Amino acid sequence: MDMRTKGDDFMVCLCKKKTKKELMDLIREKEIKTLEDLREIGDVGNKCGACCEDLEQLLTLAYE
Repeated sequence: MDMRTKGDDFMVCLCKKKTKKELMDLIREKEIKTLEDLREIGDVGNKCGACCEDLEQLLTLAYE
């Protein structure tokens, strides 16, 4: 899924109910660079893991 085309209110992590905007803000605020750190700090992608590919895209988008 292309995260560039998703709106800010798009629910990226359904298990933890985290939106694209919430996660992008967190990534920038905490200067998160790795999926491992995002999973730990953001408490996302560590239950079912289905959103990990989308989380990787957000990390890339946050620093473009």
